Amino acid sequence: MLIVQSKSSDIYRNLAVEEWLLDHAPRLPVLFLCVNDPCVVIGKNQNPWRECRLSLMEEEGVPLARRISGGGTVYHDRGNLNVSVIVARTGYTEQKQYDLIFQALEATALRHNSSILGKNSLGVDGLKFSGQAFCHRRDRSLHHGTILVNADLSRLGRYLGPELAGIETKAIASIPAEVANLTQFVPELTVEKVSDALMAQFKKMYAPHGGTRPATIDLGPVGRVPSPGESEIPEEQLRSIIQKISSNDWKLRHTPKFTFRDLQIEGGRVVNREGAPSLEDFLKKGDFDGDDSSDHDTAQFPGV
Repeated sequence: MLIVQSKSSDIYRNLAVEEWLLDHAPRLPVLFLCVNDPCVVIGKNQNPWRECRLSLMEEEGVPLARRISGGGTVYHDRGNLNVSVIVARTGYTEQKQYDLIFQALEATALRHNSSILGKNSLGVDGLKFSGQAFCHRRDRSLHHGTILVNADLSRLGRYLGPELAGIETKAIASIPAEVANLTQFVPELTVEKVSDALMAQFKKMYAPHGGTRPATIDLGPVGRVPSPGESEIPEEQLRSIIQKISSNDWKLRHTPKFTFRDLQIEGGRVVNREGAPSLEDFLKKGDFDGDDSSDHDTAQFPGV
């Protein structure tokens, strides 16, 4: 058993650590907790131009990231706790991960009716506070999600919504839902208190009779996890993952093919225009008929 808390608030670094743990963690199960600076994270098979307001995010310095898991789009900030559990694939069940969160929240004095909403969301009194997603690789499963403790919901509503209206695509769409912070129900809750409750419940759930003492570590700027001989996460491996997931090739051009007006976009490029320019460059030049600034839909609060 391994419990890892990241001291970094960089979305790309934390996603890279999570991916490294999925592939290389020296022991299972793993609980990984982190908090990120403001950012928007889309699912692996989503269209960012349909899910978030990229121009506004760029103006306000809010980065875009794409996960390795499916599901919908979420907003992160310091009031949002990110929870990842990595287990052997043969022992993975979605319900156990939901129970981990529900039981941890009960320990924080949350006495309201918490439940699963729709397919992969968690709510309190019908209001969504958590989106969940998962990824399977070889013999391991990653189940992760967000927990809105005291996030800035006004910024969430500002960034989540279409950059371009009228996109036609088979890419996964986020499902709008009304959201709430857990502090709406338990005002004294903090990210730290929820983190402590999750760590305590994780130990109870995965080592109910004591068993091997879990290794609990704080992951600083340079990753360090216990393994035979106590070794560190190779920084060059993290840099390689960060370089991949922070690139436009992954964030934008990984998008499934789609159409916008008379444009056909594959791999993030306008394939029915001379030179197949990238969509972002094509839009900046304004080489299309009309201005979409008034076509943005009114955003509800979509999420994973």
